[in-house]
Amino acid sequence: MKDPEVKKLVSATSYDLINFVYHHLKECGWKSTFNYSKRSPTKFVAKTLEIPKGSLSAFTKYVDYCYLLSRNYTDKDEAARYRENHGTSIYFSVVLYWLLVYFGVLNEKRLQLCQGYFSYRMREDKVPEPKYRAGLHAWLSYNDSVIDVTIWEQEELFDFGKRGFKIPVITGNIPEGITMIGFEEDRRLAKEYARKFARDSELTFCEWVNYHGQQADLLYRARRLQEDADHSAAV
Repeated sequence: MKDPEVKKLVSATSYDLINFVYHHLKECGWKSTFNYSKRSPTKFVAKTLEIPKGSLSAFTKYVDYCYLLSRNYTDKDEAARYRENHGTSIYFSVVLYWLLVYFGVLNEKRLQLCQGYFSYRMREDKVPEPKYRAGLHAWLSYNDSVIDVTIWEQEELFDFGKRGFKIPVITGNIPEGITMIGFEEDRRLAKEYARKFARDSELTFCEWVNYHGQQADLLYRARRLQEDADHSAAV
């Protein structure tokens, strides 16, 4: 399925876009815990992400896992089931949410699954018209700081390098030029989504989270071994 044509709404207001997001989520088989049109959306802004002491290593491990998997999964991987319905950002946000909560990295009371949209002015060297792009998107919010491992999907049309982002992962600092507007969903939606993903893979919820935790550990150890080998070779 192609991206929804939000970008054609040249004069659309935030209210128009939020209504579009709400209805399109339903059309694609996704959910929300309330009617977006009856609440005022939040414009998420850059805010320093403060990770609890002792949790930074685990936080980085799980963010790296979700980011790298989102860029490298195959047709045989679980994630492939959801890419056709604009679900990549939802899927990886939910995976990261539960890795962080289930393994005690972040406090669930302060972590939120967010659904809404991004918008930005497209780089001039790519497509002359339209000049602006907007699309459905999902991310996490921790103490009002954004965590987003799939914004990289916009790298062909948005110049992350120019904004100082060598690896387009948002951990608090939102690139200048990207607007993120949406809602913090009720926590039960993150659980409902996770149960669906687990069920689709014929796993229980706990088995599903533990599987991703084990895969993240394997990737972390493999990268450490490679770094050690590179260091030894350099010496």
